Amino acid sequence: MTLSEFLHKMQSAQDVRKTYENWPLWFLSRMGIHPGGASTEIKVNGCKLVAPNNSESWGIADQVWRSKVYTKHFPILDGYRVLDVGAHFGFFSVFAAQQNRGVKVVSYEPSKSTFSVLKKNLETNLDEENSFAFNFGLSDKSEESIFYKPEGHDASGTLFKRNLGQTACPIIEERVKIEEAGRIWDVFERYDFAKLDCEGTELAILRSLGEQVKRLHYIVLEYHQNPGEIVELLLSKRFSIVEILPLEVNSPWNAFSHLGMLYAKNNHFLANVS
Repeated sequence: MTLSEFLHKMQSAQDVRKTYENWPLWFLSRMGIHPGGASTEIKVNGCKLVAPNNSESWGIADQVWRSKVYTKHFPILDGYRVLDVGAHFGFFSVFAAQQNRGVKVVSYEPSKSTFSVLKKNLETNLDEENSFAFNFGLSDKSEESIFYKPEGHDASGTLFKRNLGQTACPIIEERVKIEEAGRIWDVFERYDFAKLDCEGTELAILRSLGEQVKRLHYIVLEYHQNPGEIVELLLSKRFSIVEILPLEVNSPWNAFSHLGMLYAKNNHFLANVS
């Protein structure tokens, strides 16, 4: 190990201790030790988040609270209406609502088992009037569909079995409800911040919204295919692309051809608000 690598690890360790109130569990998880049964509680910034007791849960928390991948370019300000599509266990929803006063979060998650954890985390940590959660996914049409999850890896659930690749993990199949993306306007007529992490349906959602996508101010999404079509669509709606950040595909159950983060800004958002 070089000196630079050692110092980086020391800095990361200090960061973990500052972020998590029960930080020893983070280090135990990294060593493959998961005391306390099938579920764990992650204590961060005064919140108590329940999740499966595995290293993946801590990794997702790291993305949201330590790396702050979703708010890298766009802070969440007072009174923001935040859209969370692919809300998973609600880590980002809780994080977003904490960022400033009067933030309201609308969360969508198709998996029933995952949604039950999401609801518990929202009810434990957020005021009821600031949180709206729906147990269905979004796409370009309303239907019932099969949702595929590698056992023990809930964050990789997808509507497209082909995207799971070759894995020795058993695949859990769950019938879920999917609604047209326009259902987001049932709650608010505009959103200041939209986070999309929906394992391959990002483009279908944006296409389904059509011209109404202009009612979104900032978009942060994790793409799972060549982002070219997403970029083309957003540019045609007068968005600017702030950054495209490719990520390494390093999971054996992930067969996506591309993976990364895309950050976009609607340059004419205020003109769309009545």
